[in-house]
Amino acid sequence: MPVMTHAESLRRRSSPGLVGLVVAVGSAVVLSGPLGFVPMGAVQPAASSGHSWGLRHPQASPMRTAVNAVSTLSTAGGTVETAGVRSPPETYFALADKGAANAKKSVLGILHQSFVSGCFVGFGGLLSLSIAGNLGAVASASPGLQKFVFAALFPVNLLLILNSGGQLFTGNTATVPMAVFEGKATLMELVKSWVVSILGNIIGCGGFALAAKKGGLLVGGAQDLAVAMTVLKTSMPLGQVLIKAIMCNWMVCMAVFLSEAARDLGGKMVGIWFPISAFVA
Repeated sequence: MPVMTHAESLRRRSSPGLVGLVVAVGSAVVLSGPLGFVPMGAVQPAASSGHSWGLRHPQASPMRTAVNAVSTLSTAGGTVETAGVRSPPETYFALADKGAANAKKSVLGILHQSFVSGCFVGFGGLLSLSIAGNLGAVASASPGLQKFVFAALFPVNLLLILNSGGQLFTGNTATVPMAVFEGKATLMELVKSWVVSILGNIIGCGGFALAAKKGGLLVGGAQDLAVAMTVLKTSMPLGQVLIKAIMCNWMVCMAVFLSEAARDLGGKMVGIWFPISAFVA
């Protein structure tokens, strides 16, 4: 049996340690290299946009944590952003650009997009009425469950609108003023956007309701729930309606903001679902 010398024994015992050290050093070099990864908890300055958030006066750019940082990956075609969520200032300016683009469309273009969006609102409402309105005894025994089901299904309308290029008056009340504040749209374009989009939404919703009625879709529990909700909403005092409308539109605008912040469809769905469900319930 061969006898292992003391030097050979030291070399064999030290080999795993040397391999581990090499791997650790190599990993540190890669993570701190040109791929742009940021250690958790570290901060880095955001790219300066030349504007403060919501004002047309330049100021120092805010520091950004690793959670909101935009990781980049260098490719042959240039630098590609890999972060899943925009920071709030980035989202604001993206929405300002979107509001400007919507406001500068022709009257016919705004009317078409808002009409289709009104129909999408109808689709979401019909889906919620058809399911929540036909829970039967479950709804009577647990009214909260019926409201939960309705609220869980209704956000599909805004998901369709925001991901198909539609225009909703409630969203335009947020994005178009952003464009005006940033000097990217005029007050006359704001008035045109608001007037035409709300008319288009009303026509789209009304047209879809008529189609649902003629198509025999508003029957049974869906019809009963639709009538009950209509009577309830039209019987409220004006002040109460106004306060509820403001709070409702607040949540819709937050859904628009969160949807724009997300860079993928899954993130947009989450950003839309929670605020819309909150105001519907």
